[in-house]
Amino acid sequence: MYKLYENIRIIALGCLCLAFVGCSYSPYRYSFSLIDPLSETMKFEDTNVQFRFVPSPENIHVVIKNKTDHDINLVRDNAEFIDPLGKSRRIHYGYDYVEEARSFTQENFRSSPPMRIEPGSEIEGYVWLNIWPDFCIGEGRHSSTTARINYLMEPLFPRYSFEGQGGNLKDSTFILIMPIDIDGHVSNYTFTFMINDVIE
Repeated sequence: MYKLYENIRIIALGCLCLAFVGCSYSPYRYSFSLIDPLSETMKFEDTNVQFRFVPSPENIHVVIKNKTDHDINLVRDNAEFIDPLGKSRRIHYGYDYVEEARSFTQENFRSSPPMRIEPGSEIEGYVWLNIWPDFCIGEGRHSSTTARINYLMEPLFPRYSFEGQGGNLKDSTFILIMPIDIDGHVSNYTFTFMINDVIE
């Protein structure tokens, strides 16, 4: 009787494991390139600034170096992401998504202050889509939790099949615009990326 019970338990456990594996989703694997300005190393620089990029379906890791001998500023409120369909989206730029979302919506100001970059130094962070003009985080006991803010985060591109058809994005392009204020003159540094491949 004990042996029969053990066999039933093993079969049930095996079925449960198969069901779990069968219902799991494999992430899409993307490959990207920077095509304008063209760079195999995902890097661009001029006499004033240097940019380095690492795109992913969720965000873009961006390092910005000030090559001048005076402060420059990233004008975050005017930065934008243009998706493969040509739709312009506001962005967050920072190191912690939840902090950026909370800061943006603080006191319903709906704004991000410029980010100062000192001479010879660099800043690094991530570019995320800014969905918070459409959602309210709230304050005090009515505020959204960290888990809910992370849950509502919208990736740049589908990470799994249930989020969308990632494979359809192969050979499409997207644009990142990063405005830099140098001595009161704002230059819109514009970068065009291509999605070279999407593996399911």
